[in-house]
Amino acid sequence: MITKASTPLFEGSSMNMLSTMLLNLKIVHGVSNVFMDKLFSLLKMELLPKGNNMPTTIYEALKLIKELGLNYDSTHNCTNGCVFFRGTLKDCKVYPKCNTNRYMEESQCVPWKVLQHFLLILRLLQMYMCKTLAELLI
Repeated sequence: MITKASTPLFEGSSMNMLSTMLLNLKIVHGVSNVFMDKLFSLLKMELLPKGNNMPTTIYEALKLIKELGLNYDSTHNCTNGCVFFRGTLKDCKVYPKCNTNRYMEESQCVPWKVLQHFLLILRLLQMYMCKTLAELLI
């Protein structure tokens, strides 16, 4: 997996697949998946040399991130910050403490607020699996 992520985009390139993932820009600027698909396609087909390793869709990019264990977990939470919707409250549609709606009025599937966090234990385990990183962490 690490070899796949560190593969250069094309022969002679100093950039690898992981370093060129544009997913950070997608999240920071709130760009849609359709836009990202078109951007990946444009980069792969028109701007980079033939035979490059750039993913063509956001699905392929996210798949690589997930294979490396760099994915994150999402949890719906109250707009007032009083409760997380997990465990027994996983299927609730109204916040039990402050009695506000979990989802926006226009839709029954878009939550008001989402907490996204990476799973620290999995990341630490992966870091200790790499001998050179484990030596630096001790």
